[in-house]
Amino acid sequence: MEHAKEKMKDGASAAKAKSTITKAKVAEKAEAATARSHDERELAHERGAAKVAAAEAQLHQDKAAHREDAMSHHIHKHGGHKHGHSH
Repeated sequence: MEHAKEKMKDGASAAKAKSTITKAKVAEKAEAATARSHDERELAHERGAAKVAAAEAQLHQDKAAHREDAMSHHIHKHGGHKHGHSH
């Protein structure tokens, strides 16, 4: 039950991060479309790219934290040894 709750929470977190990435891309396109000069368009692109990169970095960080938690949970649950392997 706890695993299912955590999986839903992680899925929601990933969906939120992906939504942030999409919003940043849309905002960049909207800003570029309303830019009055080439320089303003370039600036809009740079700002948008920075927002997208930050959102992607956050998603990557969340995934890494989830993997770390999952590994920690697995180690505690199974005592850190592999089943069926005797050395």
